[in-house]
Amino acid sequence: MGPEGKLPPPLDLAERIDVQIRPAPGDRGTELAARFKEPGPAASASVPARLAGQDPRQELRRALRDAKSLLEAGEVLRPDAPTTTRSTPGGRLVEVVTRRSGGEGVL
Repeated sequence: MGPEGKLPPPLDLAERIDVQIRPAPGDRGTELAARFKEPGPAASASVPARLAGQDPRQELRRALRDAKSLLEAGEVLRPDAPTTTRSTPGGRLVEVVTRRSGGEGVL
């Protein structure tokens, strides 16, 4: 928790989430868990909503990834933009699949 009991960015999703911070088993650091207080409408969790980037769970997952990066590296790491390599057919395929992954962090 930050000053005044507020969550630091990127987990400052207002009052929409519950966050639990606890020691990890075996003295291996800290576990951070977050979930929405109120479940969203079922339509927002559908496949079309995920593909369109409108699933609210994606925002929470992105915030957790950013928080992990911030805690581990001291900053939110972003890929180089523009990229430092030339585009190849395989690289373009990976770019398309990555865009279609809907911000889930997995292909």
